[in-house]
Amino acid sequence: MEKRLISRIAVFTLVSYTSAFILDYTALLGLFTTGWGATAWGFLRMWSVALSAVLCLAIYREGVAIHIKHFLKPSKKALVGYLTAPLIVYGALAIYILIALPLKLFDFGVYVKVIAEALRTTLPSLSEDQLTNLATTAAYSQILAGYVAAVTINAFFALGEEIGWRGYLYRILGARPTLYNIIVVGILWGLWHSPAILLLGYNYSVNRSMGVLLFTLYTIFLSYPHLLVTTATDSILPATTLHGAVNALWGLTIVASNLPIELKETLLGLGVLGIAAWSITCILLYIAYRYRRK
Repeated sequence: MEKRLISRIAVFTLVSYTSAFILDYTALLGLFTTGWGATAWGFLRMWSVALSAVLCLAIYREGVAIHIKHFLKPSKKALVGYLTAPLIVYGALAIYILIALPLKLFDFGVYVKVIAEALRTTLPSLSEDQLTNLATTAAYSQILAGYVAAVTINAFFALGEEIGWRGYLYRILGARPTLYNIIVVGILWGLWHSPAILLLGYNYSVNRSMGVLLFTLYTIFLSYPHLLVTTATDSILPATTLHGAVNALWGLTIVASNLPIELKETLLGLGVLGIAAWSITCILLYIAYRYRRK
């Protein structure tokens, strides 16, 4: 690897990780605990990656505007990818459920009960049957609404990260979905979350140290679909809706289970089963990608 490339990766990693740590440490001190604090923290953290990419472009005297324009690169192909990329997450979720159901690690009824309990406080006059029916409808509706969130607000939030990971970093690595690039982007993307996991218990409130390892493995497998849709459309826009769909839908893998929290963190959607589901998804996407290239 060229010294200049190593330098650019190192500087980008240093800037993005430092900004993430600062935000996480201020959150630990209680700065983001009131009102919309958590949302503000998430937004600033994700967009700090875009800022890191901009700073690196400026440091190495590359045209900031022209590169950002190239990362986004709107086109008909990018629009189609933008609208269809979330379907990959629905497919991965289906694979996850097929794996988890026989193991009794996925129970949609648990998710329905969670919603029913929330409705009970606001609609105390409803009977148990009415609450269950309403909660069931709401549960399925939220899964469908995940698509809307993925292509709107979640995509806007995710754009901040995608400018950095699938825009700047992927471009300087050569913009090809090779195994090497998948692993490099996946590891750097995953470890970027480590301050939030270790300091704040982000996604892993009990198994924090193990969570860093599990989440990094998870992002390595999650990295391939993101790089693939970016390569196929020559734009990061589809990656934003893919990322947005993960944030909108993948929490179901955690909620729909009665396991204790310490086992949820290691076994379910952000643990062993989630990694397995995304590994199968990657294999299927690779087969489809190779078939289309023939």
